[in-house]
Amino acid sequence: MSVTTPGQRLIFGNAKRMLVSQGLSVKDAVLTQSYLRLEVAASTSNNQWTFNVIQNQATQFNTEQRLTLQDSFVVGECGVFWYVPSSSTATNAPLISWPNPNTFSTANAATSANGLYHSFLKLEVNKKVVVPAWDVWRSYAANQTQLTAATNSPVDQLSGRDDVFYATEPNWVVIGSRNSIFTITMPNAFTAIQANSRIVLYMRGVLAQNSTSVQ
Repeated sequence: MSVTTPGQRLIFGNAKRMLVSQGLSVKDAVLTQSYLRLEVAASTSNNQWTFNVIQNQATQFNTEQRLTLQDSFVVGECGVFWYVPSSSTATNAPLISWPNPNTFSTANAATSANGLYHSFLKLEVNKKVVVPAWDVWRSYAANQTQLTAATNSPVDQLSGRDDVFYATEPNWVVIGSRNSIFTITMPNAFTAIQANSRIVLYMRGVLAQNSTSVQ
């Protein structure tokens, strides 16, 4: 997604057209730049992960940003990350784009975590597959500067802007009142995991507040 002013104007215009194409009225809706951050706890029990999209839908991590039933969201760019905080509620760790062995210090956890990058993301809306296979490999970035075990080590070099975010063209439309299901499917389950590790689906785009009626 372009961060220039003309680029943002183009994205905004595309979002309005896409919302109208979905039968939504944007006349009275408030449109603004925003993001969705959806998370699942990693485990060794399965090879498919479903992300809750709507607020108050099952348990919500305190770092998530979900959609309300009354709102819609046009996804302009997307990235998949690892998040490994010290507890289920801590916010003391950055999002990371590869399983650094110094972060994934549990035996075999770093190697196993690489399985995420052989997976694909699918979006299904009201039982219709909108995005069949978005490869997660595009979100992998082994940084030039990396965290090590040394004292005063540098951190993994990663920009929160462009490094592993990819434009979703054509854009995806997520509507709060419709059943939108994001899933990531891996070839195999993880064989080991780091404690508290989570998979993060991070999407940026245009939020349309109060754009859909809840039946």
